[in-house]
Amino acid sequence: MSNHIAGKESAFDKVRVLNEHEHGNQYTYPTLADGVTLTSHANDWELGVIVEIVPADAITSHFDIHEVFIEDVDTTDKTYELILYSGAGDVEIGRLRFNSGTNKGGIPNGTMMTPIIEANSRIRAQLAIEDGGSKTAKVSIRYHIY
Repeated sequence: MSNHIAGKESAFDKVRVLNEHEHGNQYTYPTLADGVTLTSHANDWELGVIVEIVPADAITSHFDIHEVFIEDVDTTDKTYELILYSGAGDVEIGRLRFNSGTNKGGIPNGTMMTPIIEANSRIRAQLAIEDGGSKTAKVSIRYHIY
């Protein structure tokens, strides 16, 4: 598969790369390990400390994120907001809300489509919750490479 879809490739080549990307292998990070724990701020709807999910140089191809797996939360019946950042400059690449409601069958995963992320980029995240209180959520990502 091509390392990227920008540049001088023909329209056919770009469509082929996108098709292979969408129907190719998917990956998770972290893999064969627990997800990364994020903690919200003590105040309502304020972002907690930024935490690294994927270290720099861990994903060595261009990639995009298709889903954030919400593996565990420490409180239910509350709405959370999560922001993902990419690269050394922590550029925002995605934002999603999820609710850990007990009446909705558990915790939903957050479907997401980020921009194409440069190879070797780190991914970091922050978490907020509607009622503050330094609540936690454990997360991992599902991604596809180019």
